[in-house]
Amino acid sequence: MIRLSLVGGTMIYHGKYFGHRFNGCADRALWDEHGFGGDPATRRRITEARVVKVWDEKREDAETLARVVGIDEVCDDITECGQDVDGILIADDCTCKHYRHADPLWQAGKPMFIDKPLAGTIEEAEAVVAKAEAHGVPIFSASGLQFTREIDEARPEIEQRGKVMCAVAANPNELVFYGIHGLAMLWQLYGPGIESVQNIGEGDLDIVKYRWRDGHVGIQVGLEGGSPGWKLTVFCEKGRLDIPTGDADYFYWRVMSQFVEMVRSGEQPLTNDQMLEIIRALCLAKESRKRGTGEVMRLGG
Repeated sequence: MIRLSLVGGTMIYHGKYFGHRFNGCADRALWDEHGFGGDPATRRRITEARVVKVWDEKREDAETLARVVGIDEVCDDITECGQDVDGILIADDCTCKHYRHADPLWQAGKPMFIDKPLAGTIEEAEAVVAKAEAHGVPIFSASGLQFTREIDEARPEIEQRGKVMCAVAANPNELVFYGIHGLAMLWQLYGPGIESVQNIGEGDLDIVKYRWRDGHVGIQVGLEGGSPGWKLTVFCEKGRLDIPTGDADYFYWRVMSQFVEMVRSGEQPLTNDQMLEIIRALCLAKESRKRGTGEVMRLGG
């Protein structure tokens, strides 16, 4: 059995999701009381790994999650989460700085999942990667929406419609924190290789054009208000295809499955450069809008 620790963000959405993805539900009454949602018996599980340790700055939250999903040990010191485990999960805590929890754990040398976004700025993300490389630690960071069931299943239909002319994704909220999900859908469709970004948005609206080195074009619409949901629209030579991407049970299962495989093999699902590409593109999109001219920003500098 692969042994994991869970660090930070324990009673925020992702932390809860990661905990029961591996451990299931230990207390159904607490599950309902704390808003985990749905029937735990129907959720996809990863049975070859288990969260055995948990730590949070808010110890009460760590204790609650431990009771709900059955985590053996609530740690007093974060460094304990690097001991007697095979891998470490660092959950998003809504600060865009949850990567800070990696600093006391690099020395443990354990494979690490750092939840989305890897960091809120290019400089911070590059510093995280540099530390991982210096300590020889494989890391993985991604939006679940880079690994959707629906986009993969739609590929034959996309091919039937001929050449992809453009794809459009929408997302709510701030461009890095939630915008990573919109870009992730475009990235799943096209893969790596973003060359430039341009943001012509205004007010509460981001309108970002991404160009890939192979000529592909993706448009991201970011809404600070409203609820656009998660959907990718692909425009092809022979028609349009709308792809709703709502199966969160699948894409979180898939992300965590890839992390477990990384723990087992030491091979990262995404390279460090690929993970940095996502953060660089989003941050440069923010900079393009900030300059007020819709300036084209190139990832290469």
